[in-house]
Amino acid sequence: MATLAELADRFATQERPAGNLLDPDSVLALAMAATSFYAGYAVITSRIPAPVVFPALPAPVPLISGSTDLSESEWALIRPLFMLYVERETALQLEASRSMGMEVYGRSTGEIASDITQMEAELPRLAFCGVIITI
Repeated sequence: MATLAELADRFATQERPAGNLLDPDSVLALAMAATSFYAGYAVITSRIPAPVVFPALPAPVPLISGSTDLSESEWALIRPLFMLYVERETALQLEASRSMGMEVYGRSTGEIASDITQMEAELPRLAFCGVIITI
């Protein structure tokens, strides 16, 4: 398992160091946003609370942060959405620089938003996991 901060840092420094225009805090925030979306449809293993001694007191579920641990399989489902979030944020910054006379490259935010919508619609199906019971 790796923390979300480690995965975001690995993306920014090792996987996409040349094409990444975002600062590390922005990359981490986008990773947290994608993980939060995923957590709406699946249980993140590291967020399962430990058994509670007193049943009347429910164990608090930790918030998603940079210290949230993700398994490789969880990251494999979250990463494509994270990549789209990063691409959209980069495109927003590039489009904002157009007024300063800079040439914009890459896909437009509208094209990326369409892919994000499609991925967000598909993620619940990909994240679903049901217990199989045989009789």
